Amino acid sequence: MVLEYLPYILGGAVVSMIGSMSGIGGGVFMVPLFYHIGLHIEKAVGTSLFIIVFNGVSASISYWRRGLLKPGGWLTLAILMIPSSMVGAQIASIAPRAIIKTVVASIVIVYGLNLILRGSGRALGVKLNNKILVPVAGVTAGLVAGLSGVGGGVILMPVLISVLGLPVHEAVAASMLSIVITSTSGSVVHIANGNVVFNIAIPFALGAVIGAQVGSAVASRMRSKTLTIVVGLVLVTVGVLTLLR
Repeated sequence: MVLEYLPYILGGAVVSMIGSMSGIGGGVFMVPLFYHIGLHIEKAVGTSLFIIVFNGVSASISYWRRGLLKPGGWLTLAILMIPSSMVGAQIASIAPRAIIKTVVASIVIVYGLNLILRGSGRALGVKLNNKILVPVAGVTAGLVAGLSGVGGGVILMPVLISVLGLPVHEAVAASMLSIVITSTSGSVVHIANGNVVFNIAIPFALGAVIGAQVGSAVASRMRSKTLTIVVGLVLVTVGVLTLLR
């Protein structure tokens, strides 16, 4: 019986480790995985959101204990993303999602490449550290996440680093807690609608709790330049996978 769920536990641990190290949560990997193993797309999304809550809580506790989770302007981003992501999800039914995903994925790839160069000391990008941009960035990030289905963490990381100017370790920690805030409401809706497959979600969530602890511990010990490159590589990978979807 345990062996039957072992692949789900291991899968949750691996995805969560990558997600907690890079601040993206991991939904962009889980949704296609669940879809390809036979879940309807709505159940794939609902199950993924349920798991991300556990991933985010586990990683957030770990980052908080390490002193990397600090209050700041990112809380405004997280709060604004809740209603705007819901609006984006509603618009998604009538919006040209293929075009939106292509645009978002291209932006994520370009920014990921810039982070890789930044970690190597060769980036040419200009930071947009401006408090006036925070509410605009929060609403935009939520809308884009809801519209594209790419995920809040993928959108948040560039905003946290370039708009708020957070150090990469603090950006990853803030992104993980923001993901908890934004994904919990969506998860509740999906549970109510019967879109969470619990025999997959629970063992995946168990693995996610373990993986988040490992990923956050590894990320906390990385040098800033190394972690910046890792985040950049994950964002590029996510962007490419989104284009291929």
